[in-house]
Amino acid sequence: MFELPESFRTQAEQLLGADAEAFFASYDNEPVRGLRVNLLKNSTVAECSKTSVSHSPHPDGGRPLSAPSTGFSDMLPVPWCDTGFIYDPAERPGKTLAYHAGLFYIQEPSAMCPAEVLGVSPGQRVLDLCAAPGGKSVQIAGHLAGEGLLVSNDASASRSRALVKNSERAGITNAVVLTEQPKKLAARFPEFFDRILVDAPCSGEGMFRRDPDVIKAYTANKPEACAAVQAEILRHAATMLAPGGRLVYSTCTFNRLENEDIIAAFLAARRDFSHVEIDCAALGIQKGFDGKSARIWPHSASGEGHFVALLEKTLGETFLKKSFPQTPFKKLHPETARGAISGGRGQIPREFKLFSEEILNGFAPAGHFVTHGANLFLQPFAIDFSGLRVARSGWFLGEIAKNRFVPSQAFAMGLRKEQVRFSAELSQSDAEKYLRGESLFFEMSEEGKPWVLICRDGHPLGWARLVQGRLKNQLPAGWVMKG
Repeated sequence: MFELPESFRTQAEQLLGADAEAFFASYDNEPVRGLRVNLLKNSTVAECSKTSVSHSPHPDGGRPLSAPSTGFSDMLPVPWCDTGFIYDPAERPGKTLAYHAGLFYIQEPSAMCPAEVLGVSPGQRVLDLCAAPGGKSVQIAGHLAGEGLLVSNDASASRSRALVKNSERAGITNAVVLTEQPKKLAARFPEFFDRILVDAPCSGEGMFRRDPDVIKAYTANKPEACAAVQAEILRHAATMLAPGGRLVYSTCTFNRLENEDIIAAFLAARRDFSHVEIDCAALGIQKGFDGKSARIWPHSASGEGHFVALLEKTLGETFLKKSFPQTPFKKLHPETARGAISGGRGQIPREFKLFSEEILNGFAPAGHFVTHGANLFLQPFAIDFSGLRVARSGWFLGEIAKNRFVPSQAFAMGLRKEQVRFSAELSQSDAEKYLRGESLFFEMSEEGKPWVLICRDGHPLGWARLVQGRLKNQLPAGWVMKG
């Protein structure tokens, strides 16, 4: 058994009573490993079974990515997430072509619960406030299905680098990535979002079995210190939620101080919010101690541990009317009532227009074009993020350099094969060579040096330039497959 902190053991005994023994015994078991099908690449879980992007050590004709097997042995479904599966720890899904194609995201099973409870629909404005490394943002983006807006934020610029890459690999095209403090966002976007996820930084008690280093960093007063930060984050998040909108607050810790107590104190202070009961029976998990929230315990479910609460901003007799300042969004988009987001198309750079005519097969991305230096981004609609720390201003299309357009890896991952004029469907072995950064011989008679979308079973992997019968690899160094 792990050498668990004494204060944690005492707390768990008080919380769980007779179940504490089974809870402690669960730490003798291997951590649960999970992956989740990316709905942006597979519109349904069933569709995922049609692809043959195989486990990389296998030759052509090897095991396909499928659901529920997903190309690996003895996969089990995650009860609270239709697209989630539990895989054998001996497997290495991160070494597969399917992973590099963005067909799934490796995610601890209990971490899949908050985004499912949030109930996102296409066309909504959604904020993932504490988003790095990006698993829940990818999950949310799948439910948005390319419509609406996703703002993925994490105050840590270093952690946001993984958030950006995971979002790009998943093929997300309608997201902006910020690295801003919640207080500053709340001042800019009052009552703006339809859905908000606050997966709050916490003491991490649910990570003890998975990461022993979390135990070393744990102290008896850490839950109390985290609770103060969590309460402030939740307060700012509440400001940004539109009337009628829903907010999920979640942690990967077990104590009441960071969970039920945070929610109780928030609801006591905010009469414009109600606590929505989660259907725990349908999700196959336990109720929280308040009878409305949800809890995942490692001794009773296939997950490391999570707390999830669902809140709704209500309109009624007790609604606290506040005077909020006008936002830059409202200046850009005068709306008399909430509803569908009005779109806007910025000025299309000449270089991108020429590239589109030559390379894109009649596909013209719709939205608002934004340039930062030589870099070109596409947002789903015009919104002013000036004065905020922006890691990605939207779908990164590429760079305008020397009167030509150079497409990005993010652009490739967000496209579909049928949207480009030139594509190369590679075998298993050639796809692996491409991902290792190698150039390949390829028979295609075209004039010039066209950009070619490299695919495996129709799923984009990146770009190459066709030069005299050779696909010159354009995969960025950070995307090269190791091992």
